[in-house]
Amino acid sequence: MRFVAVDELRPGMIIGRKIINRQKSAMIEKGIELNQKKIDHLLKNGYLGAYIIDDFSDQVEIQETVKEKTIESGIEAVSDANIGSIVEVASELVKDISKLKKISVDMLDLRSFDDYTYHHSVNVAIYAVSVATRLRLSEEKIQEIAVAALCHDLGKSKIDSHIINKKGPLTDEEFELIKKHPRYGYDILYDSFTVSSPVRQAVMCHHENENGSGYPNGMAGDEIPLYAKIIHAVDVYDALTSRRPYKGPYSPADALEYMECGANILFDAKVVEAMKSVIPAYPPGMDVTLSNGEKAVVTAHTSNAIRPKVKIYNSGQEIDLSMNPKYSDVFIIDSGFYKESEDVYEGGVEKLNEDRGKERARKKVILIVDDNKTSIVQTKAALGNKYDIVGLDSGLACLNYVKVKGEPDLIIMDIDMPVFNGMETIEKLRERNYNKINVIFLTALANKEMVMRCRCVSAKDYILKPVSPVYLKERVEIALDKKKDRE
Repeated sequence: MRFVAVDELRPGMIIGRKIINRQKSAMIEKGIELNQKKIDHLLKNGYLGAYIIDDFSDQVEIQETVKEKTIESGIEAVSDANIGSIVEVASELVKDISKLKKISVDMLDLRSFDDYTYHHSVNVAIYAVSVATRLRLSEEKIQEIAVAALCHDLGKSKIDSHIINKKGPLTDEEFELIKKHPRYGYDILYDSFTVSSPVRQAVMCHHENENGSGYPNGMAGDEIPLYAKIIHAVDVYDALTSRRPYKGPYSPADALEYMECGANILFDAKVVEAMKSVIPAYPPGMDVTLSNGEKAVVTAHTSNAIRPKVKIYNSGQEIDLSMNPKYSDVFIIDSGFYKESEDVYEGGVEKLNEDRGKERARKKVILIVDDNKTSIVQTKAALGNKYDIVGLDSGLACLNYVKVKGEPDLIIMDIDMPVFNGMETIEKLRERNYNKINVIFLTALANKEMVMRCRCVSAKDYILKPVSPVYLKERVEIALDKKKDRE
């Protein structure tokens, strides 16, 4: 069995794993032969792809972390906001995962746009229980984490669905409404006698960041409950690897790199380490491209997470990338997932993005302000050609640029600079009523006081140097496009 991206599916392929949907009529059972109508349905509704059965991949074994029936029950319970059923599903999730000899959440995404919120909650619960088990928490605590994860987005039911599913950028007012969903979720659970206080607190705090830059309360470090730390991390991971009408998916490998770079900034480092041990960078059944140009399918894990066993398409040869000396210098360079939303939507889905196409007519302008020219060059290289980028070497140059040429879409600002440091520069811009400019502080200065000052000037983010390109690109996209930070 192998996973085939939706645009690579062809009539005659045989479904290897049931595609679950809230609407029973939209489900596609295992063993069904695909026709063009079914493929068009998968494409139109935003599925990443499907698992198919063929002779080439018949030896690929994919671990079923949770039974299909449990997933179906979870989607139904969350969509109905039935707390009693959610608690029952949580128990089944914990039972399913506790039976595994080695936890590995191998399955790739099999959900539609319409099912996203409900399927997402079940995915987050599966990841959260797996991480909690890896952290050796008690059965009682793991059960509570499962309930909290299934409930973490219930508060979105109180927000207009047009805002939740909006394809274009959110206004500041709309984003403020989105940020209320953790408190709404807490309120929904408040009167339920089957839900404990730690569960409610986890739902309330699942968007709090380690450095205090999250919401709704700006909690930091040990102030944030462990349940919330776990749910926050796996929530972001699942959002990164999902396809939405307004964004393409990250591959598991790139999403895990993002999580690792966000450790001790957005996420608890111990939680991230536990995630890396239960979520494979390259799940079995995934198509990959090797650095020598060969195409292959991942067949199994090895002790090295980024060097799995693969089967080469042209030769049929099976290679253990962690052991084979002939492949010691060969590595995986691509896993067939799209990172940019404009590359994802073709054919029948293109209509979903007509408005976004108009947005892309003008490249967004980013100022990189840093007295270290090498840092400017590296940041430019990380962001690629998607934006119009201007490098400036001082806060004063930044102030003059804005005065003469107007507001950029984003400023990536160093802090430790002569004359006007980065914080003083942004404070002066705010004093001059340039309040709508998005700002990211990219600095080597790491202390809570500076983060708090950053929040006072309404900065979108605070990132520590050095930073990986994957992490920086995603944080820039979130700062420019608040809809990407809805999860």
